[in-house]
Amino acid sequence: MPTRLLIALTLAVAAVVGVSIRFLDPERLSAFGGILSGAGSLLAVLWFSASLRYQATQLEEQRKQFAVQFQFLQESSRRDALVVAKDILERAERRAIEVNGKVSSIGELVTEYMHFAELKPMLESTDAEDVLKAFDSWMKKEEAAMTLMLGIKSAAEVYLRAAVTPEIDYRKPPEEFYLIYSVHFSSLPYFQALAGAAAMLSEVMFNLGPGRSAAQIAFFAASSKSVGARIIKMEKVRADIAEHVANGYPLPEIARDV
Repeated sequence: MPTRLLIALTLAVAAVVGVSIRFLDPERLSAFGGILSGAGSLLAVLWFSASLRYQATQLEEQRKQFAVQFQFLQESSRRDALVVAKDILERAERRAIEVNGKVSSIGELVTEYMHFAELKPMLESTDAEDVLKAFDSWMKKEEAAMTLMLGIKSAAEVYLRAAVTPEIDYRKPPEEFYLIYSVHFSSLPYFQALAGAAAMLSEVMFNLGPGRSAAQIAFFAASSKSVGARIIKMEKVRADIAEHVANGYPLPEIARDV
């Protein structure tokens, strides 16, 4: 009920009460008093309802104001996160190129990573020197690729946490993380410049998972035969071998007698 109408009704009841007191005799005033009392109670209820409605309107306006402020803060937080992500991405790109030492762009790095001929001698050779040589060449590619993908994951985590993106498992390896969650950030500024290379690289790295795991095992097996097992935690190597075999992956030839 509009406030003006409530005021008018209140004034009307007050006027009736004043007139009744002045002009009615005691008997009629007593009989009329019950009606006036009921009218007063009704007015009290109406005023109480109007007060609740006013408070509800105020709360709704405050809620809208808070929603606008919260949205502004979220947008500001996302913008700030993108600035931080930009710096992380640029440093990761530079570092990946430096680590590889042979390429001058991320595109070249991806192309070189896709030539994984070093995995063949690491899987098939029983000569420790051949395995270690192949591993040294392979690790320049692997470390550069991991440097880039870890940088992209770190930058993405900064943005996704600022954007309060739900159901993100930040424990996943960078290549798997990109394959699953890149839909949330790959089209954003700064990320988009690396999106094509990152998509190809993450897929190759993920599919090469068994071979990459075998390369690590081959390295430690070859090292144990080349420099001796005393400086290597062989129990950890054997545990890795057991897990590798349990996953159904082929064991490097040089690690069969470890």
